[in-house]
Amino acid sequence: MAQYSWGRAHTKAARTALASAAVVSGGGGYLVWWQSEKEENSCNQSSSRLPAAIHLNYAQSDDTANNTNSNIYPGGGAFPTTAQALWWISHGTTTSSATTTTQCQSKPDPGYPDLSRFGKHSYLKKCLTPEIYSALKKKKTSKGVTLEDLIQSGVTLPWGARPVRGCGVYAGDAESYQVFAKLLDPIVEDWHHWRSDSLRHRSKAGPPEPPPPPTTGKNTKGVRISRQATNLNPGYVLRQNLDPDGEYILQTRMRVARSVRGFPFSPKISREQRRELETLIQTCTQDFQTTKDEDLKGSYTGVMEMTNEQHADWIHRHILFHDPDALSLSAGLGRDWPDARGIYMNHSAPETQNAPSYHVSPELMIWVNAEDHLRIISMSKGGDLLGVFTRLSKAIRALDASLQKRGYGYESDPRLGFLNPSPENLGTALRASVFVKLPRLGQEPGFDELLARLRLESSTRFRGEFNNNAKYTGIFDIANSERLGQSEVQLINTMINGVGRLIALEKRLEKGEKVDLENIH
Repeated sequence: MAQYSWGRAHTKAARTALASAAVVSGGGGYLVWWQSEKEENSCNQSSSRLPAAIHLNYAQSDDTANNTNSNIYPGGGAFPTTAQALWWISHGTTTSSATTTTQCQSKPDPGYPDLSRFGKHSYLKKCLTPEIYSALKKKKTSKGVTLEDLIQSGVTLPWGARPVRGCGVYAGDAESYQVFAKLLDPIVEDWHHWRSDSLRHRSKAGPPEPPPPPTTGKNTKGVRISRQATNLNPGYVLRQNLDPDGEYILQTRMRVARSVRGFPFSPKISREQRRELETLIQTCTQDFQTTKDEDLKGSYTGVMEMTNEQHADWIHRHILFHDPDALSLSAGLGRDWPDARGIYMNHSAPETQNAPSYHVSPELMIWVNAEDHLRIISMSKGGDLLGVFTRLSKAIRALDASLQKRGYGYESDPRLGFLNPSPENLGTALRASVFVKLPRLGQEPGFDELLARLRLESSTRFRGEFNNNAKYTGIFDIANSERLGQSEVQLINTMINGVGRLIALEKRLEKGEKVDLENIH
């Protein structure tokens, strides 16, 4: 009689691999185990995706080793995660049946959060295994950020909240991306479609490397990134007028997120530090008033100084950030709201002669202490993408120069680019978008898949996902889908090419032509 650590294969391929796997001797027992490459490289470790679940404590004679249809296992089913299976392999394969059964019934760390009701897209459920939790729970950054701080939003957001849980993980400071890399790297990899081993690669200090080669939208896993490229030179932006007659593009809007070096991120920043940061940005933007560039000259307004009408008007017209929602509050982003929050805007006249003084249409805004330390935004009516990017580039550089003069600067990392609280908002942290009218194309089958192939995404702004009574407008907020791994200029040019394709298709549909979106790349 020999004791086997048994594997139940869920597919024919898995059964074949399991039957031919190596039999490793260990303390008088045997281990037969197979794990797919997909399982090794993926942070999605739910049991429904596990090709071969590990079974312990199955005593059989040697001649039954190829009976891979066995369904016997003390725990009553497959292990929930590969990490747990590996633990039982290392702790239980050479013990007796009684001992192994007892070990399989052991409980995880008593502090481990209950993620049983979390959906399949939850990053916490996929990546925060009991093993990772135990390895990280006692770690802290130099600013005192803990694992519990990172997962606060994911474990406290009420069920059914709008917006939904989203990422569920927020970094508390720049150092979090190193101290808690075991949790954050898999999330960054999955969200941005880059391999974790490439994220861990560190570039030596020196001149910037050439930009990485173009990727292919959502199918970029396995591409190595050794350094995040930055290019804010408008001279490299495509000279392509997408909408010369102004019939399709209503507005162009570009923004970047930035964190200021030396301060904790929004989930952990104290009231005193937040006020200090606001004062610093007010001082830095005073430098803009001495420049000859009229695009940058403006003034700062704190939210606490606004009238209710002014506040509501600016939010309605997407000039000002919204008040915190359930997700922001659960992450700690809305603490002391709206203390030390505000907006810098360049000068612009009221839209009409009799309009209130606050009814302006600025083309440059800097949000202070909302979700990120800073959001620098450039926008204008119509489709002048080059003009909008040029203004954005000037503002980014001018503010950085003012910060550097005072001993500060933007928080960045060679491998991840510009660092911000959300792992979704790294790299360039750039979102470049147009509000574009595509009433016919937007209703064609395969529209969303076409956007993915063009490396674009569509916001829910005009789509009414949370309002069943919303009417279809045919207006879409189309933006670049990537943030990490390419420079700002590369992302802008990708967006220009993609939006140009969309408008050309809309024009063909207007003429009565039929288009097959599946064959368009």
